[in-house]
Amino acid sequence: MTRPLTLGVWLACGLAAQNAVAQDADHPAFEFETTSVRETIAPGPNIFVNSQGWDSASAVRVYGTDELDFKGIMSAGFQGNSAVSADGKTLYYVSGYYSRLSYGDPEHVLQIFDVDRLTPVAEIQLPLKVAQYTADASLLRLSADEKFIYVQNSTPATSVTVVDLTTKSMVQEVPTPGCFGVFPTLEGHSFSTICSDGSFMTVALDDAGETLGTTKSEMIFDPDADPIYLASDRYQGDLMFLSYNGTIYRAADHAGTVELVTTHPITEGTEGWLPGGYVPITVNEANGIAFVPMHPSTEIGTHHRGSEEIWAYDLENGTLLYRSPADNATSVFVTDDAQPALYTLNLRDDEIAKYEVDTEAKFAVKKAVSHNGIGFSTVLETAAQQ
Repeated sequence: MTRPLTLGVWLACGLAAQNAVAQDADHPAFEFETTSVRETIAPGPNIFVNSQGWDSASAVRVYGTDELDFKGIMSAGFQGNSAVSADGKTLYYVSGYYSRLSYGDPEHVLQIFDVDRLTPVAEIQLPLKVAQYTADASLLRLSADEKFIYVQNSTPATSVTVVDLTTKSMVQEVPTPGCFGVFPTLEGHSFSTICSDGSFMTVALDDAGETLGTTKSEMIFDPDADPIYLASDRYQGDLMFLSYNGTIYRAADHAGTVELVTTHPITEGTEGWLPGGYVPITVNEANGIAFVPMHPSTEIGTHHRGSEEIWAYDLENGTLLYRSPADNATSVFVTDDAQPALYTLNLRDDEIAKYEVDTEAKFAVKKAVSHNGIGFSTVLETAAQQ
C-alpha cells in the first residue's frame, strides 16, 4: 500500500529544491546560444566545383584554395553548367527546372549569383534548348569583356544563345550545325566551336551581339583517327586541346579563323598509356607545363577512365618531364603561378584534392590535402579574386 508523504518529507523536498535553485543561480549549468547567419563567406581566393545534379538540384561548391576549407554552395536545377567571372565575384548557372520537380512543364534558366553571399541576384529565361550533358566548361562561356554569355544548345540541332548581361536579355540564337562547344576569343566578341569534320567554325559578333559573319577552318584534327576532348585550356593566348590518343593540339584563334599551330604527341615513345577523365588537360602559363591524367590502356573507349598517373609535359621543349602517381583523377586544374598548385576531382571516391607541384623536381606532384563529398563533379575552376 502506498503511504502518503508526511509533513516532514514535504519540508525536506522543498528545502532540497530551494538549494538546487540557489546552486543553479550561482552556477548556471548552461546558457542559451543565439544563432546567426554569416552575411558573406570567409575571405580569400576560391575554387569552384560544379556538382551536377541529374536526379536532384545541381550545386556549385565553393572551397578555399589553400586547405580546401568548405565555404558553401549555390544551387540550381537539373544538369547545371557554370561559369565564373574573372574577379570571382559573380557565378553564372544555367540549368533546367520542372513544375513537378522531376517532371511537368520544363523551363531553362540562367541564374546570376553573388559569390560572397552565395545568393541569386537575377535570372534570365532561356529558350528550352540548353544542352543538358555532363558538365563541361565549353557549354557556358563568358565573352572576354564579360558583356555577353554564350549558352550551348542541343535539341539535338546545335546552336548558341547569346545573352547580353548588361540588359539581362537574350540577343539572338546563332545556328552552329554539326558543331559543339563554345570557345570565346580573348579579344572582342567572337567565339569558335568544334565541328564534326575536324574543323572549327568561328562566329564574329558586333558590340550589340549580332552576327557579323562566320568562317570555317581547315581540318585541325581527324575526328575518326584522333578525336579531341571538349575540355581545353590556353597557353600564350592559343587554345590547347587534347586527343583521346594523347596528342595536344595547339590552335590560334586570334586572326578570325582557327589555325593549327603545332601538335605534341605526349605518348610518343611510351606505349600502352592514354589520357582519361572529363577535364584531362590543364596548362601552367608561367612555366609552359601541361598536366594530363593518364591510365594504362590501348583500347578505344577508355577516354573517361580515371588516372593512375599525372604526367607533366614541357610544351616549349616537347618533352615528358615526370610521371607522378595519382589515383583516379578525372579532372585537373592548375594555377598559372610560377609556383603553381594543382587541383583534381575524383568521381570514384567523391573527392576534391590539392597537389603540391615541385618545380625543382621536373614538376612532380604530390597530394597535400583532400576532402570528400563533392557529388557528381567534372568541372572545377578558380578566379583571380582575393
